[in-house]
Amino acid sequence: MIKKLVENPDFNYFITIVILIQAAVLALETFSEFNNYFFLFDLINNFVLSIFIIEAILKIISSYPDIHKYFKDGWNILDLSIIILSLLPLSGGYTTVARLIRLLRVTRLTNRSREMSVVVTTIIKSLPSMINIFLLLSLLFFIYGIAGYHLFNNVDPEHWRTLPTSILTLFQILTLEGWVEIMSPLIDINPLNGIFFVSFIIIGTFIVINIFIAVIVRKSEDAYKEIEDELTNVATNKEILLEIKEIRKKIDDLESKLSN
Repeated sequence: MIKKLVENPDFNYFITIVILIQAAVLALETFSEFNNYFFLFDLINNFVLSIFIIEAILKIISSYPDIHKYFKDGWNILDLSIIILSLLPLSGGYTTVARLIRLLRVTRLTNRSREMSVVVTTIIKSLPSMINIFLLLSLLFFIYGIAGYHLFNNVDPEHWRTLPTSILTLFQILTLEGWVEIMSPLIDINPLNGIFFVSFIIIGTFIVINIFIAVIVRKSEDAYKEIEDELTNVATNKEILLEIKEIRKKIDDLESKLSN
């Protein structure tokens, strides 16, 4: 009974609405016009937390006797962690922390639909490859940052006076935002300075970033394939169960005929 309730789409829709209510309250708290409604907001926050606790308890009960299956699901662990953090007695100087914890409840929207779950799963599975790309990008920033400091420190100290400043400038160039304005004065001094900027954009933007996008796309395809395989297995299991029921029915009919 409880398992049917937890797996019921209407129950999931209700939880989604509760999360959206929490998001709306968090948004309204940022407006000074609603300062007089903080008592009401606290009531709503406590109501939302109560719903989340009840949901977690129902899910744990529905997984009985295989309760460990509940804790094998990463989304359940995330939900439970948010509930535990929300129950911490934070007040006074920790009010901001308490509000940030309530903000974590909104992250539960990421697993309310299969599409969003796929996106999050893709990002998580891409992390090992992202780390390698990040290291490559960091090395690129370091090399060009040092080179930019030595080449342009004297003529454009605003953008190249230190290594951190140079790296920040390179990050701006990587976004292709205002890079021409940074490059133009240096090209006026020496046209060959353009090689520095063009080579960095080609390597950083057109190669490294595209590799990053390719990794995300590949992992996304893998995630969708896993879901398709899972759905196929579920469909196959349902067909097997139907066949077993049909066989049992025929056996029962045969037994009744033999007994007569």
